[in-house]
Amino acid sequence: MRVALVVPYSLDQPGGVATHALGLARWLRQEGHDATVIAPGTGDADLGVPVIRLGGSVALPFNGSVAHLALSPLQARSAIEAVRGFDVVHVHEPLTPGIGYAAARRAESLVVTHHAAFAASPLVAAALRRRASSLPPRVTLAVSDAAAALVSSVTGASPDVVPNAIALPPPPTGRPAGRPVVAFLGRLNEPRKGYDTFVDIAGRVDGADFVAIGPGGSGAHGVRELGALSDAAVGEWLAAASVLVAPNRFGESFGMVLIEALSRGAAVVASDLPSFRAVADRDDVAAFFPVGDPVTAATLVARRLAAPVDAAVAWGSVARFGWDVVGPRVIDAYRRAAQMRHRTSYMS
Repeated sequence: MRVALVVPYSLDQPGGVATHALGLARWLRQEGHDATVIAPGTGDADLGVPVIRLGGSVALPFNGSVAHLALSPLQARSAIEAVRGFDVVHVHEPLTPGIGYAAARRAESLVVTHHAAFAASPLVAAALRRRASSLPPRVTLAVSDAAAALVSSVTGASPDVVPNAIALPPPPTGRPAGRPVVAFLGRLNEPRKGYDTFVDIAGRVDGADFVAIGPGGSGAHGVRELGALSDAAVGEWLAAASVLVAPNRFGESFGMVLIEALSRGAAVVASDLPSFRAVADRDDVAAFFPVGDPVTAATLVARRLAAPVDAAVAWGSVARFGWDVVGPRVIDAYRRAAQMRHRTSYMS
């Protein structure tokens, strides 16, 4: 099966949607499918799968983050041309302005995945509803109940919830010896990620090294800021960590960072967000604190350092998010979209 995976966000910037699409493309190719990622971008890094980059992007603040979108009419036309000839076009965030929406409107066999979860104002909801009404028949997916609820509320659709996934590493055999590591993973300069809370926690917990992985460091006291790292280096640091702290404040539709940490055998201490509880639902590997409460968080971190999690148990708690489990559900969506196309062609 030839599959085009369309991402509206620039590949030049780290982001969860692009990471998900690239991971899916790699898995599809391992399974014998011909998958290509189409997205904004100007770099030339080898991402392990065929990529069609459609040029530069514009930075737009939204939902406490910054979206880097390709908005020119020429890029929209390029996206439409790029998806021609594929058996299935899989558009991530199809209602987001830019190339994804353009490609979705012209796709003949369409699967869409909604990632975002936020409180849509009446004006935004109306705009999303208009956009959704202009799309052709499609199979609709959402990565979480929260994302599905948003789609349902503004479009009336009932998406199938198919979560994000990871290339699951081998089960860990234990934790490294020596001084324990407490990690943060995310954009340090994005307020909704809660890095300032992590820094506060670091000042309240003794006997551990606190490290922050991600762009935007501020030179905070008591934390070793590692900057943006390769996927392999991130995995190594998470495997070395005893605890990952996820102090995010809002705007998270899926707890991917928790899954990544647990898959490496680390415990998680996280803000009490529904999307986080949905993926880390075992008390023996995860603990939650009120958003923005470093005192409670520090207590939970110290407690976990004193009683380390069983790394194999942590890994097992997220095995259901491996591509070997999630991927076949995406393939099923592709087959349904192809059947929908054939029925439409027959009726016309």
